[in-house]
Amino acid sequence: MRMRNLIDSMAGRPQNSTIANVIILRTMALLLLFLPLVTASYALSAERQQPGLIEESAEEFLYDILSQDYEHVEVSARGVDSRLSLARCSSELEPFIPHGRDAVRASTVGVSCSGDEPWTVYVRMEIEIGADVVVASRPLSRGTTLDHDDVRIARRDVRRARGEWFTDIGDAIGLEAQRNIRQGDPITSRMVDQPLFVSRGERVTIQSGGQSGISITARGEAQENGRQGERIRVENLDSGREIEGRVVAPGVVRVGR
Repeated sequence: MRMRNLIDSMAGRPQNSTIANVIILRTMALLLLFLPLVTASYALSAERQQPGLIEESAEEFLYDILSQDYEHVEVSARGVDSRLSLARCSSELEPFIPHGRDAVRASTVGVSCSGDEPWTVYVRMEIEIGADVVVASRPLSRGTTLDHDDVRIARRDVRRARGEWFTDIGDAIGLEAQRNIRQGDPITSRMVDQPLFVSRGERVTIQSGGQSGISITARGEAQENGRQGERIRVENLDSGREIEGRVVAPGVVRVGR
């Protein structure tokens, strides 16, 4: 009825407003035509899970875990397709780390819904973790025994470091570089090891002693390399027998307890 009254009122206007009236009428007709489609589309979208909420859930989950151990953490989710059509979850979203990975090395986070229409998606993550770690203060050659002048503390993205990194300079001092290390690179457990206390073919002192406190020494020759605490084979040069002992100091191997 209102539409009809509007049309009748426009019909009574001067001739020079006819074109404007036609444009208005056509516009209103198009709006009335597409209004049901817009309403239906909005209702449909309200029934689907928004990809942005999935990304937010993955980001908050991973950030909460990493921020417990690291002060400088940046997390951003990528890769949830905006065209993804999932039923709107009727329960809380449940993010998780895929099996076999840890939070630091996680490249994806799973987000699942256990509601009326369950589903699971995997979200690609971009992570940057800054930590104050021990780095090489100069280029280090393989075989270098680390000293205070060789290392310093600097902030690095620890996700780029392979192996366990050091956060205390004291833990790295005295270790031996197992390969060449570039200046500024974080020192990790893969790069260093305890220095050799005994080398294969080296003359060593064999120590043995019982609970009586009496210590017996003999001359020996190492049959293999050994680091502190490692067990190696040595030849007793006095008896010609080959025995096994534990490296306790440079050039010293202890047998027995």
